[in-house]
Amino acid sequence: MQETEFEIDRDAVRNYCVARWILSCVGVLGVFVLPFVPVFFAAIFATIIGTIGMGAPASFFSLFSSFILFSFALVPPLAVTAVGVWLCPQQANNLRYRLEGSTVRADGGVFFLFRKSIPLERITDVALVQGPLLRYFGIWAMRIQTAGSAQCEATLYGVRNPEEVRELILSQRQRIYGEKAADA
Repeated sequence: MQETEFEIDRDAVRNYCVARWILSCVGVLGVFVLPFVPVFFAAIFATIIGTIGMGAPASFFSLFSSFILFSFALVPPLAVTAVGVWLCPQQANNLRYRLEGSTVRADGGVFFLFRKSIPLERITDVALVQGPLLRYFGIWAMRIQTAGSAQCEATLYGVRNPEEVRELILSQRQRIYGEKAADA
């Protein structure tokens, strides 16, 4: 059985994954931190006003408590970001895409491993997609469409020379299954 492993730009995939994770964390940051921003500024304002009327100990307590509240609001997003910065390189290192005879195989995962086998006879299209973030890191997402499925069967990120890999998959399919696959 002939096996062709697809080369992956792991550095770009790693950076893309980290950037996507951080952008997701911005949403978490908004949920946890933004409600505390007015409280934080109100406490600073009260501290400034309090120094005039209440004396130093009361203003220090007001400022200290606002910093404590604000720092507790920062802990969940920072923890999620730290996990992502560790997780993304692991995910990029565990990716493996290959063409084995009449099957495209995709392996990956860190905690939950996946091994996907897609028979060439079921492949209807191999689409190359590049959104703004993928374009920034110079990689493509290769989406493999199959018959009988409304969504893509697999997405291969960061394959080097994606046009050549696409042509290899489709030509291997054509070679094995002949005219049945002529519509691809």
